[in-house]
Amino acid sequence: MITKSLIIFSIILESLGITGIAKRFDEAVIRTEYNSAHAVVASNITTTLPDIIPRPKIKPGAETPQIFAKNYILVDNNTGKVLAKQAHKDRVPIASTTKMMTAIVALENYDLDEVATISPDAVKQIGATAHLRIGERITIHSLLKALLIKSGNDAAYALAEHMNQPGESGIEKFVNKMNEKARSLGLQDTNYRDPAGLDTAGYSTAYDLYVIASNGLRNQVFADIVSTGRDTVQNVDGTIFHDLKNSNRLVNEYAYPGAIGVKTGYMPEAGHILVSAAKRNDHTLIGVVINTYADTAPASADESRKLLDWGFSNIEW
Repeated sequence: MITKSLIIFSIILESLGITGIAKRFDEAVIRTEYNSAHAVVASNITTTLPDIIPRPKIKPGAETPQIFAKNYILVDNNTGKVLAKQAHKDRVPIASTTKMMTAIVALENYDLDEVATISPDAVKQIGATAHLRIGERITIHSLLKALLIKSGNDAAYALAEHMNQPGESGIEKFVNKMNEKARSLGLQDTNYRDPAGLDTAGYSTAYDLYVIASNGLRNQVFADIVSTGRDTVQNVDGTIFHDLKNSNRLVNEYAYPGAIGVKTGYMPEAGHILVSAAKRNDHTLIGVVINTYADTAPASADESRKLLDWGFSNIEW
């Protein structure tokens, strides 16, 4: 039985890809037969078994990634192992990456074919918009596309307001749901003040944004939308059309190999931000880059590409 157990143990280790420096065992088990019975005796033979070094792991000699941003993290999404990081638990403003949680809460509380009516408050939002119109009737599915592809602040407010009952207004009910969801994910360093990320009092961390992105990507609707480079949505009457170009350059202009999303963000107080994800050979990496040193529109995509490149080049699975 001992020999069989060791073989099974070895198979399990092999299947997990666990290798490493050998450990020494000063006693080995020798099976001897005596009159059709098995006697187990100990010997002073030295046996070697591998160290338990779980993968993925960084290749020996790999240099630290040179990412020009104040905060970043790179995580193997299959295992949750952090592969590279800098100031990854600092609380910072997160701008439109807030919309990942907006989408998650909407997906958990609405049906995709529900119809929302666009309010004046939603339309008056500043910054990036999907150019929704007052009184326009549009499905939740289309609003999610406007939210995650075009990063529409108007779509974020429309989704939040849709939670209100007749006679209610505002975004508070929805924002409370966002914060409840953050707590349910164990995120103590995330707090939302609005569904678009316009309020600079809202905050999160690079690590928490990874957790939120990972959670969102488990939903197929979320995953399909954030990986879309361009789309067009329309109101329920088919009379108003909205062209949506993804603000994430990795799934658009850069056509980064294996890119699957996730979300951009920018405001002066937060800098340029990108939560990115790429999948190659069944391995998914999620990177978060916050507040790039360069104050240019492509900066977050450039630094995220470097971070993902470093991961795929320097990790052993």
